[in-house]
Amino acid sequence: MTENSVSRRSFLVGACTIATLGMGAALLADDAQAATGIKRRKDGRVDVSVKRVRELGTVGGAVLLGTVKGVPAAVVRTGTDTYTALDLRCTHQGVPVNPGGPGWSCPAHASLFEINGDVVRGPAAANLAIMKSAWNARNSTLTVG
Repeated sequence: MTENSVSRRSFLVGACTIATLGMGAALLADDAQAATGIKRRKDGRVDVSVKRVRELGTVGGAVLLGTVKGVPAAVVRTGTDTYTALDLRCTHQGVPVNPGGPGWSCPAHASLFEINGDVVRGPAAANLAIMKSAWNARNSTLTVG
């Protein structure tokens, strides 16, 4: 067996290079999120700049947020100047629903919900839950969570 030795200097240069590239990638990801109009906060909440999110340009439009504080979520434009944040867990057994048809569908037992979260067909008996959100009229941002 041959022994490969790495000098301390080479090791440190390599480690610093990898760390710098990692930080750069993280900054690019933050910039990409900001460019879409959706920004994750460190505390788990999500800011949605509704004028910058193409999917929210018309009433009935929706955008998936991924998880907000561990909960699958979406924002739906419900009126000319109104938006609702939905908890996307089916109210039947808590399975995350998917976009489907004119609204949301549960892959477990085929419950259907309107885009605004109203139940259309069971076995779910209750509408999707509305998540806590705050509207900032000054910059047209909805903070979810």
